[in-house]
Amino acid sequence: MKLPEDMKQNDLRMRREAERQINNAPQDESLARSAEELLHELQVHQIELEMQNDALRKTEFALAESRDRYVELYEFAPVGYLTLSTDGMIVEVNLTGVTLLGNERNKLLQTRFMPLVMAEDRDRWTRHFVAVKQGHAGRSVELLLQRGDGRVLEAQLDCVRVEGSALGVRIALMDISARKRAEAARLLLESQLRESQKMEALGTLAGGIAHDFNNALAAIIGNVDLARQDVGPGHAALESLEEIDKSSRRAKALVQQILIFGRRQPTERKVIALAPIVEESARLLHATLPAAMNLKVECAADAPAVLADAGQIEQVVLNLCNNAWYAIRRQGLPGTIEIRLEACARAPDGTSDSASAYDPLGQLQPGRYACLSVRDNGTGMDAATQGHLFEPFFTTKPMNEGTGLGLSVVHGIVRGHHGVIQVHSQLGEGTVFRIYFPDAGSPTSSIIAAGEASVRAREATAPALQGDGAHVLLIDDDQAIVFLMKRLLERKGYCVSGYTAPNEALAAARAEPGRFDLVVTDYNMPGMSGLELARALREIRADLPIVMASGNITEELRADAPGAGVSELIFKPNTVMELCEAIDRQVQAQQKKAG
Repeated sequence: MKLPEDMKQNDLRMRREAERQINNAPQDESLARSAEELLHELQVHQIELEMQNDALRKTEFALAESRDRYVELYEFAPVGYLTLSTDGMIVEVNLTGVTLLGNERNKLLQTRFMPLVMAEDRDRWTRHFVAVKQGHAGRSVELLLQRGDGRVLEAQLDCVRVEGSALGVRIALMDISARKRAEAARLLLESQLRESQKMEALGTLAGGIAHDFNNALAAIIGNVDLARQDVGPGHAALESLEEIDKSSRRAKALVQQILIFGRRQPTERKVIALAPIVEESARLLHATLPAAMNLKVECAADAPAVLADAGQIEQVVLNLCNNAWYAIRRQGLPGTIEIRLEACARAPDGTSDSASAYDPLGQLQPGRYACLSVRDNGTGMDAATQGHLFEPFFTTKPMNEGTGLGLSVVHGIVRGHHGVIQVHSQLGEGTVFRIYFPDAGSPTSSIIAAGEASVRAREATAPALQGDGAHVLLIDDDQAIVFLMKRLLERKGYCVSGYTAPNEALAAARAEPGRFDLVVTDYNMPGMSGLELARALREIRADLPIVMASGNITEELRADAPGAGVSELIFKPNTVMELCEAIDRQVQAQQKKAG
């Protein structure tokens, strides 16, 4: 480190003065002392100068060290730093900023920042930049930036005006791509949760309405059968009774669709290939679609077998194609419906082996799937319509042209098969529905198969027998059902005691435990469930056969029923005759034991 120039000049003057006095002064003792004192003072001053010089060196070292730390912090900061001139030129950029922008420093410096901003964000950036230059400090903006390697950077820019300088704006640049992905994932999960809760609530509501409505229909259909027996062949009333029966059964089919939507309809699933079902559905469609409609079907040979109910899969295909036909008819163009069945797989890292496994919503679990797709070139749908697409009774069709249940039924069937349904549609560009059914060999399908083994294994129906006076204790909270079943069973030779209140039926059994040969009870009743009633009855008489009817036979109910003493479960919305057949089977079993 060099001494300051004024200090060096002062030291030089003092040295010269001391030498002059020593050389020119008389050589006496006082002058000698004076010269010695002057030299001593000079030495002291030199020491002070050396100390100051040492302090200056330390200060300079500290400044250099601080500058290095600042440069390191600036260059390698976790955010990118840029400084723009008032006209938007990049005049400074740190290494982090260079890395984030995917470029080289010398290519960024003295170039305009604007070309780095994606076209859709440039107007917003211009307004923001002007506002910051006008003194609105601490302004943040999120932009899409074009990196040097062609990739797009989702960035947050925190901008402040540089005070007292010709430079315009200093920017802190952060990569928010991960945060955006996390936010998108969170919003997706929230949306899926809301959709799931909404559909579950709608399914419960629809299932409850359908259950009660089906009781009324069962009474109508059963009483029509009784009336036909009463009037006999050739009676004038038979034609009216036939019309009542037809209308009731159409209404019953509608109820079945509602129950499928609410996942309250039992299914008989087995491992099947989907190709024959798809091709058979296409043959049915050919007979109903206009001749100008172009129906294309393509089934890949390697599409995996799935665990499914063939009838419900056929219903899915028919509903989707009918929906596509309506969209094409509205468009007024030459119509094309494409049905494809193919294999696809989803890897654990999210990659797929085919375009059909494209999964923007992240709904597919890793595994192999059979992908069934239905595509049309119809009107397409806007986002608002797609948001209500699977809701029951929502329809864009005119009055009397649709119930609004087709797609909700499809949704219920797909959910019941542990599948995934996705829709892609834009106005004027048509629609494609993709449904993914798990491979029957996958772990998911194995679990489904194990859980439904009891559904597929059912005892063969025995020939109907006459009651021969066997006494049936009948309990249902619907008076119409009790009245109907009582009449049907009495005509078959049974003796029937019917109750709408479980506690009254229980009191009758306590009063005469040996009076009854069989109990038929509903499951869902006010005050006491069918299971609770069955347990109480078995305490009174352990060998009493019990048949239970329910509109919602869950796996939990299947598991609990045997322990409560229930001999057989019947799905209540099925025909009344099925319940009669179940009663016959139980009576036959009792007769064999007694024999």
